[in-house]
Amino acid sequence: MSNQAAWLSSEHGQLEVKEAAYSKPGPGEVLIKNHVVAINPIDAKIQEHGVLVKTYPFILGFEVAGEIEEVGEGVTRFEKGERVCGLAIALRTQNLAHAGFQLHTCAIQFAVARIPTSVSYAQAAVLPIGLATAASGLFEPQYLGLPPPGPTPSANAEKRAILIWGGSSVVGSCAIQMAAATGLIVFTTASAKNHEYVRGLGAAYVFDYSNPNIVKEILAAVVGAGVELVGAYDVISEDDTTEKCAEVVHHFGGGVLLATRLGNRPEGVMLGDVRRSVVRPPSPTATEMPVWIAIWADFLEQGLEDGRLKAKPDPIVIKGGLDMCQEGLDLYRKGVSAAKIVVEIEE
Repeated sequence: MSNQAAWLSSEHGQLEVKEAAYSKPGPGEVLIKNHVVAINPIDAKIQEHGVLVKTYPFILGFEVAGEIEEVGEGVTRFEKGERVCGLAIALRTQNLAHAGFQLHTCAIQFAVARIPTSVSYAQAAVLPIGLATAASGLFEPQYLGLPPPGPTPSANAEKRAILIWGGSSVVGSCAIQMAAATGLIVFTTASAKNHEYVRGLGAAYVFDYSNPNIVKEILAAVVGAGVELVGAYDVISEDDTTEKCAEVVHHFGGGVLLATRLGNRPEGVMLGDVRRSVVRPPSPTATEMPVWIAIWADFLEQGLEDGRLKAKPDPIVIKGGLDMCQEGLDLYRKGVSAAKIVVEIEE
């Protein structure tokens, strides 16, 4: 079998499609024949700033969707030919077989989920990294440690709430849905044009992030709802958004402020008794495995099937195969809202 990949040959270089090794799946892994790959902010950041990659040439790409080509030793959940989406973790493992921007990707079975026929490959490809990052912050014990969503909302969850800043983003879209699925009342921010979008994902209260009085309005809404605020998840993670989230959390006696990146602020105490935790890139380690199984094997597969989980945001599809991955990165840098760019490799 042959394989090709869109290679990043050097720091700041353009992607070039060349031959790549065809790797057999290892123990606990599956080999996915990719139909679609997704473009992510971290791909653009690595190419533009030359960060995180230790050795070149390298293959970017963190989300794929396609069909199972082979299964490795010990894999019992999947069979050849099944439609799936998966998380590509080459940046963590430094194993290029695990990269996304190629025709075939090896993925660990606990970061792969079946997708129903009602969901296209392009729709499914928007989910893996957003779902994994949101789930890490919400459910892993070192962060908020909330109970993962089950078939029914958790007991007394309707009396608790969370603030998600940046609800129309990829991570925000997943965080809203998972938090709402646990029964939490979701307060979120978005531009005015995306208010109905985030309400459709399960947000109960939506605020325009450009409103200069937004903090006062959020505080009044939380008090009026009579709920306990368990914390805030700052998906945007700029200095201004972090300060506003910290102010909200501090008002209710402290708690946890999550962020998806460190920005210019030190990790630790941000304001009074507010603890700031930066959600690190997810990796399915032994300690995190219960959360991964609950989200990937249960919520993602079953949620797409029964409608509790929507494949959001909507994909912007670029056709033309791996040669179009660079165009996808260039398009991302021009800016997208409530959408995600995906590249179709094979129909």
